[in-house]
Amino acid sequence: MSSAKQPVQFRPFIHTEHAYQKLRICKRCGQFTALWEDKCTSCGRDALVPVEQYAHHRAKLYFRKDLAFGIVLLVAAVFFGHSTQQMLLCGTVGALLLLPLVLLQQRIRPYEQRRQLIRLFRGRIEQIKEGLNINHKNAVSLRQLSERVSYEMLREIAVLIHNDRIRLQQVALLQSFVLRKDMELTLDPLLIKSFEPLMVRYIGEIARLNRELIKDRTFRYVTFYERRILEMAGGEDILVRVASAAVRKKRYVVTHSGFISRYVRKLPKERVQRLYHIIQENPYEPFGDLADEVKIVYLMEQYKN
Repeated sequence: MSSAKQPVQFRPFIHTEHAYQKLRICKRCGQFTALWEDKCTSCGRDALVPVEQYAHHRAKLYFRKDLAFGIVLLVAAVFFGHSTQQMLLCGTVGALLLLPLVLLQQRIRPYEQRRQLIRLFRGRIEQIKEGLNINHKNAVSLRQLSERVSYEMLREIAVLIHNDRIRLQQVALLQSFVLRKDMELTLDPLLIKSFEPLMVRYIGEIARLNRELIKDRTFRYVTFYERRILEMAGGEDILVRVASAAVRKKRYVVTHSGFISRYVRKLPKERVQRLYHIIQENPYEPFGDLADEVKIVYLMEQYKN
């Protein structure tokens, strides 16, 4: 990885309602992928389809089989009729019986597609894992050629695989880019359990670029590892940024008042003013020592002016 940060433009990230909608399956060899390649990396065929489309096709085959069986019975009944009148009667009755079957199939089609999807996942869980592992290996191996594409691949895989290894790999790559406010950045999904300076520095970047992404999980993370963060070069500045981000909501101020109080004297003037007004407008909230600390800092600022 190069030492100089690179200016990049990420490809748009497509959000899906369900994580499994990122998956595609090869109709030829059955390999799964969460990436955007045009051809299957296993068999080389242009046969990749979304798993929902695959389940839809399986449901159609299932219904066609039932319908074909009904038609065969109808034809047999007509064929073995002893007279023209009997054959006509069998054909009419059979057709009338097939109509409700067709209508029923139309009605239960969504449920059958869902059943086929569940059946696919349960029956091929190992193949799904194998496909995602191949995706991950490809993403990591591509890092030397293109850190941007490597990150974009990991971002897709992370929708389906949730572990600190992939989260940290994403954070490490993000730290090699020039991050901007207009980028579609994220924080909560990338937070890891252990202390990691890369993670802390990324939190500092997010607090600088988009404080709306700083939420409860981040506050808990920096509070838990506060001492270790203070030992880092620039660690206190990062904590001040995070404390500043907490001031945007009264709920955060109440919940994390102890953390904010330790850095209130280093907050920008406008954040102190906002804190002061939040506390004054909510006298019955449990702000603890933060209320006194903010009052002192606020009055000192007023005295200076």
